[in-house]
Amino acid sequence: MSNQEQWDDEYKNPRFISLSHKPQKDFFRFVKWLKKNKNIDFTQKLSVLDLGAGVGRNSFYMADNYDAKVYAYDFSEEALEQARMIHAHPQISFVLHNIAEPYDLPDNSVDIILDVTSSNALNEKERTVYLAECQRVLKKDGYLYVRTLAKEGDVNAQKMIQEFPGGEKDTYIHPVRKIRERVFSGPDFKKLYGNYFKVIRMERKTGYQRWGKQNYKRNYWNVYLKSNKGEEVI
Repeated sequence: MSNQEQWDDEYKNPRFISLSHKPQKDFFRFVKWLKKNKNIDFTQKLSVLDLGAGVGRNSFYMADNYDAKVYAYDFSEEALEQARMIHAHPQISFVLHNIAEPYDLPDNSVDIILDVTSSNALNEKERTVYLAECQRVLKKDGYLYVRTLAKEGDVNAQKMIQEFPGGEKDTYIHPVRKIRERVFSGPDFKKLYGNYFKVIRMERKTGYQRWGKQNYKRNYWNVYLKSNKGEEVI
């Protein structure tokens, strides 16, 4: 079963994901940070790209609260079908699209990119396309928010890397979902993403992931990144 089929099945029969209507908490904190520090002018007509949008809860929050134009990408037809029923909004375009393929958006056209635990499912080749496309479409003063899996302090992740290796650095094949996931050490994340963006803030937090009837502690990176376009390269 392909990754897309696995995710379609997950949205039909949720075992791990949340189908909550509320915005994801760490994403909400990112938006508050942007507003508090006046990093983004929320009175202008914002353009937002939500990568791996799922059922659209974060997309809906940006469209409904800030009248943002949101492009919500997901490669699961089942997820988008639910999103259109639950979080339909005239300012949201729900698009069936793999985030590892070129984006149908102009250069320098997006103010904010959201990647809430989505790109950690990509392989190295796919991640290269994802990073290049994010850099291309993000405006000079735009921001990228990434929530991804952390390696440090996550016993479960380190155990799965050993027991269910994914064939690439710090990856494993999820023993239940059967999809590849990548976990990042702090230095590895900064080195990779620093080739495309300026890392502004990076915080490691603990959360929980449900597998069947049991919750497992997981560590996550919450990273705020800014476009590095226009900066002098030394």
